[in-house]
Amino acid sequence: MKKIIMTLSLIICVAALAIAAPLSITKKTGNYTVVSVFDKNPATMGKNKVNITIKDGDKAVDGAKVAVYYSMPAMAGMPAMEYKVIANGKGGSYSAVLDLGMSGPWNVDVKFVLPGSKAVQQASYSIDAR
Repeated sequence: MKKIIMTLSLIICVAALAIAAPLSITKKTGNYTVVSVFDKNPATMGKNKVNITIKDGDKAVDGAKVAVYYSMPAMAGMPAMEYKVIANGKGGSYSAVLDLGMSGPWNVDVKFVLPGSKAVQQASYSIDAR
């Protein structure tokens, strides 16, 4: 009986890890809220999909031009890494794939221009890839 309980406990733990909640980061910039949801939690070395929603109050903003800049600072024996990807979207949801070249801390800047505007808005945060 103990073996069955231990086996079931192990299965439950593994299942819980497999369906862990995605990494979600919310940042305010001016009157807008930027919600970035990564498909992996934690982010990993390699390709990580991020879905971005820009909200004005409770309403998602459609038609924005969104770019994601991500970088890792220089370290001993290694230059800084800097990348930019254009996020595609419709219906107020934008997606991009960040290809994180190594594990460690990454700085992420979500820059966007709203429809009918020329002003660039920016939300910044850091993630730790494993």
